[in-house]
Amino acid sequence: MNLEPGRVAGMVNKAVASEGHIVCHKTLGTDTPAICEGFTNHPKGRVASLALRLARAGVLRIVAVQPDQESGS
Repeated sequence: MNLEPGRVAGMVNKAVASEGHIVCHKTLGTDTPAICEGFTNHPKGRVASLALRLARAGVLRIVAVQPDQESGS
């Protein structure tokens, strides 16, 4: 992806502040949008995200997806 400098940091900061997450760019517009794996590994992201906290608590289930490699991303 061709993102402007600082765009990823801004996305992470916004997601952390709202207890949200970042959707994987390869799953945008699909029937199964997924949380970005990079965000799940981010030190602040994995702690702040409500969805990831619920998954760690066993309320939600994490299902790894393998996005289509032919998406051009």
